[in-house]
Amino acid sequence: MARSTIITGNGIGMALDHNAFSLSKALEEVWNNAEYLTRKHKDLIISTIDGTSTTQPPESESQLGKLQMAIVATDFLSKFESEEAKWITKNANQIPSIYKKFIHEVAINFHNTGLRLPHYFVKPLVTYIQETKSHIFTLNYDNLLYDSLIESKVLDGYNGILIDGFWRSTGFKKSNLDRFNRSKKGWYIHLHGSPLFINNNKIMGGERDFLEAEHKCHIVLTHVDYKPSIINSSKILKEYWSRLDRAIKESDKIYLFGYSGEDIHLNERIKLQSKGKKLIVIEWKNSYTRKERKQIWKEKTGFDELELVLLDNILDFKDWE
Repeated sequence: MARSTIITGNGIGMALDHNAFSLSKALEEVWNNAEYLTRKHKDLIISTIDGTSTTQPPESESQLGKLQMAIVATDFLSKFESEEAKWITKNANQIPSIYKKFIHEVAINFHNTGLRLPHYFVKPLVTYIQETKSHIFTLNYDNLLYDSLIESKVLDGYNGILIDGFWRSTGFKKSNLDRFNRSKKGWYIHLHGSPLFINNNKIMGGERDFLEAEHKCHIVLTHVDYKPSIINSSKILKEYWSRLDRAIKESDKIYLFGYSGEDIHLNERIKLQSKGKKLIVIEWKNSYTRKERKQIWKEKTGFDELELVLLDNILDFKDWE
């Protein structure tokens, strides 16, 4: 059976519980919790994001672009500072760490829902991975798919079929993603990071209950224009994206599952490798017609021919080929 690259988006969580996995809701909950953000923290964020106030949080990734510009500028200018020349104010210096604390807590929000993927969805997917050694690349911060694959032993250190580059003894190493037998191993990759990744380590099991925001987190939550710069600033995520190219090259098919198609940097990667591949898109049946959605996906991915599966609930999908 041919190997595939499966790319999943937030549609998985939204199909399970739209309210629990709503980004705008998570942004609001963290914003309104004084344990996470003090008034001073909020004031610094507000100064860089139009339309926000102490009672009005940012509502989407697109609003976070200006804040990301401030962080990039701060990081750049800090390289030129010395004892004699101070380029950045004390407040400005705090913006990067405050922002990372904010997005870390938003991502953790999706780990604390207590919800699980249904067995009728997980079982056929696990069987397909076991038979094909296909790769999974997820854009989500949540632990829904991650925990299901751990329970099934598909993800089990280097003993599992899928590997993610983390070993408990060494943390993350580029070489941990190497497969000594490519035909028997695939990759499980968080393309936009995870709150479980702190510095060079992955927080495991019960340790998750004590996760706190750190300056060295690896999470991409910003305007789409700035996502590539965040990815390239993280050695883990940068390496992950290089593996995406390799995975697609050795796959006959690409599945886009519950992905909105809004991440231009991902679409361009897919376009570059569309020749000779089959694309299957599984998404929620919204107000667009099948013809309209096909045309949208052709423009986004560069595929002239693709299979489009529209469902009332994408978790009902079982027909992995």
